[in-house]
Amino acid sequence: MTTTGGAAKSGAHTTRGVCVPRVVAQALRHRDSFQAVRGYLGTVLEDFFWLQFAVKWGFKKVPIVDVDHPLDDEVPFAPDKVGAYLDFVAYWIRPLGYIGRRFGDDAQRRYAVAFLRLIDRCYREAADVYRFRLSTTRRPRYYKGRFLVIRLFDPHYLCVPSLHVMIVVLAYTFYRRAFAELGVTADEAADLDRELFGGAVEITETVLYIKQHSVNCIPAALYAMSRITPDAVTASEVDAFIDRLFVDAPLLAEGTDDRIRASIRDVFGRLTADGRTDADWTPAVRRFLLACQQRDF
Repeated sequence: MTTTGGAAKSGAHTTRGVCVPRVVAQALRHRDSFQAVRGYLGTVLEDFFWLQFAVKWGFKKVPIVDVDHPLDDEVPFAPDKVGAYLDFVAYWIRPLGYIGRRFGDDAQRRYAVAFLRLIDRCYREAADVYRFRLSTTRRPRYYKGRFLVIRLFDPHYLCVPSLHVMIVVLAYTFYRRAFAELGVTADEAADLDRELFGGAVEITETVLYIKQHSVNCIPAALYAMSRITPDAVTASEVDAFIDRLFVDAPLLAEGTDDRIRASIRDVFGRLTADGRTDADWTPAVRRFLLACQQRDF
């Protein structure tokens, strides 16, 4: 396959050098990608920001469930990991710039539109759960640096399912397929998959380290993605993803990583079994939230 630009040597293929603002600017220049961006941002404003602040300010009433898990206390607060946590938007934008550099603007725009439609769906379907029950966890009173921005713009009512986890899992599986469709070399595909898979694992771990989510939030997100993109997020893919979580975790006491993975795998399995006959993923997660509300999970 003919591509624009030469492939780098094995081990050097990376999205890290992509200029994120440039990718965004390119998307805004074309009608189809502009409309996709506008639709996505509208959904984020309505289903992420307004939904939370409307409840916080008393305009809406939605029950709020505490979804803390006993294992959360075994994960230390690590504020230095906030950078990785906040990278999650740039994380899914950078591969689009890589596609543009290697395969041209048309390919970049095509995959941007496809990804934005999927991420918009994730936000909208997650909002169906949030409107049923908001969910929260205990956060430390820490307001230094970028944590102040998080506190100002995130009332912390949208914990189950974790959109952070949903989006990074969507991203690495989406781009794995995209690069295969585009015909990148085996070495290039391996390098990119290693980077994106590793980034998804790292960002998922940070949601616990900076206390933005609970252990309970992760399996709900994985279950959601197994129903939204079932061909990509298969049971074996979820197993592989869980297997990598907290493998390199010097901050955790011995055995904590095993217990976290076991809990995530157990709840994912229960959600999958419980929702087997449901039309979509949301009813099982609603029932899970009711169990959390009754402290029976």
